[in-house]
Amino acid sequence: MIQNKFQYNYTNDPRDQGTQLQHSKVVEYYCNRNFKVFLPYVQQQLQNQPLADQNNDLKRSIQKMYFDDGRYVNYRDNIDNRDQFELKNKTIIFITGVPGGINYYKRIQNSIGQQFCRMIDFYTPGFDRNDERRGQQYQGGIDQLAKLIDDFMIKLGVQSAVFLAHSYGGIVVKNFIYLKPHKVEGFIQICTVPMTLWEGQKKLEKLELQKYNLDVDQISSERLSDEDFRTQLKQKIMSTKESLQDLSEQEKFQLGPIVNFSFQDIIAMLQIRLSVPGKYNEIFHRFRQLNQNIPRMIAYSKNDVLISSNTIEEEIYQYVVGENALQRRITKLTSPQPQLDMNNFSSNYIFRFDDTTHFLQNERSAELGIIAKHFIRQIDMTQIIINKPKI
Repeated sequence: MIQNKFQYNYTNDPRDQGTQLQHSKVVEYYCNRNFKVFLPYVQQQLQNQPLADQNNDLKRSIQKMYFDDGRYVNYRDNIDNRDQFELKNKTIIFITGVPGGINYYKRIQNSIGQQFCRMIDFYTPGFDRNDERRGQQYQGGIDQLAKLIDDFMIKLGVQSAVFLAHSYGGIVVKNFIYLKPHKVEGFIQICTVPMTLWEGQKKLEKLELQKYNLDVDQISSERLSDEDFRTQLKQKIMSTKESLQDLSEQEKFQLGPIVNFSFQDIIAMLQIRLSVPGKYNEIFHRFRQLNQNIPRMIAYSKNDVLISSNTIEEEIYQYVVGENALQRRITKLTSPQPQLDMNNFSSNYIFRFDDTTHFLQNERSAELGIIAKHFIRQIDMTQIIINKPKI
């Protein structure tokens, strides 16, 4: 049965051009301020960072966690280093973009260092290059994925965590925040999918229609489990992937990771998109209602051809620096430098890079790792500002 059209539509940025410009100027002010404040600190930390931290790969083997209902998760965990952790009460859970891979966050994890805190790589089913279907209880739906992460954390004994996501990983984490906000201590966003349909997805949907003969408005989530359908789609994706290799370098750059998407990548994204009646529009509507208590660090690129900076700035304005954004006061500084805005914690951790691409997590891994550590150290020394009503 074809799902009904969702009442809200976020195919395009809902703001008018004047509002977009206003929001961009406000966000740009904070980005420029933060670069000036953090640049000396980052440079000093880079000079003092031990060579071992800069070059040492996080050599942790992939483990499997099984559940009684047939679900399983591939993950990595540096818990063996817990005796050396600087922050023994903090955990970072890394969620990859697409396509994923074991070394997706290697550079930024090397910058953070094995001895900082517990770090866990959670490999989203399907994006781990295995069948996304894991027993009757897991077919790849976005809410099933949130429950899987929750059960995964419970089994590991992790009550809450700071989540770090790049690109499509933002969809996974934001929906988890929507359903389980008490499990998220903070959210580090690196070029994450925004609250409206992003350029990369528009390019993928064009490819779906032209090359895969796939009209998502005409299929249901149940169809994705039909083996004949999957076989035919797999053949089309494999042949298209081969033809994309003949494109010019500029054309490949414009498509970004889409050039390397596998059948498993695409079917896993389809499962997420089709698992709720309103598809991405319903998911984006959730993202506009997230719990504002979650502290955020956001880094993005002005030259990202897959995710428009304007749409990320809309999210920053709504959740961090806008007049309706909830604010956190810094109660105590972990260190005298850099000098922070004491009355709006998250506003200190917004960074726009003008000389990078969508793959910011690799291109500025050293700097982002240092800033992420500062953000995580400071989280516990903040409190939500309660504005008393005027009498």
